[in-house]
Amino acid sequence: MQLIEQEPHFWELYQDDHQYYLGIAVDMSSVVSCWDIFLTAEQIDVYQQQGRESIAVLAKTLVDAVYRGDFSYLHQHQVSTEQTQAMQTAFQKWRTG
Repeated sequence: MQLIEQEPHFWELYQDDHQYYLGIAVDMSSVVSCWDIFLTAEQIDVYQQQGRESIAVLAKTLVDAVYRGDFSYLHQHQVSTEQTQAMQTAFQKWRTG
């Protein structure tokens, strides 16, 4: 797995073979809620066609839903503990160069 795109302190996009994962931080003023989700095949296609902007739009959409109290999408697309660990390892590897 490797980190391929990021918006510092907001979201990170990872790729592992043909699957993509999004780590997103939602600032709720008093606490930051962090979520790791997988992208659907459709979201991957859009990213491959439109690039980084499609992820920025997805992240904003997710944050807007959370602000409305709707966590359903995040819960439905949440990754496994192993995938989260792989994302964290990839981030540390990227950070240390």
